[in-house]
Amino acid sequence: MRYLTDTVALVRYLRQSSQLGKQARQILQEATAGQHTVFISALNLMEILYLAQAKRITVNLMQVLEIISNQPNLVLVPIDANVVLAAATVDDVPELHDRILVGTAKYLQVPILTCDRIISQSRHVQAIWE
Repeated sequence: MRYLTDTVALVRYLRQSSQLGKQARQILQEATAGQHTVFISALNLMEILYLAQAKRITVNLMQVLEIISNQPNLVLVPIDANVVLAAATVDDVPELHDRILVGTAKYLQVPILTCDRIISQSRHVQAIWE
């Protein structure tokens, strides 16, 4: 299977946080074991950079990039014209960053690992958490 992760799920997984949903944790564990592909948006990297610089998370950008480079089933996805066009069709997620993530999942035709209530309620994507 293939999935997209949001920043919260990715950071909680890397920190081994108990606040990560059970299904999301299992999917991420299985991806690192080679059973699934999990896409990581370039947007996630920007958010991690911002949050690390603001000292709101303990994981930093270089650590995440190293993990991605060592895990073939964690695949970086750029924000390109295809993603922007898919995001343009998302009319039920008002926040720009969330809309880009939903657009990315829609373009890739994959569920998204997220606990975000607004994303989870979007008719454009399937959300997985618990």
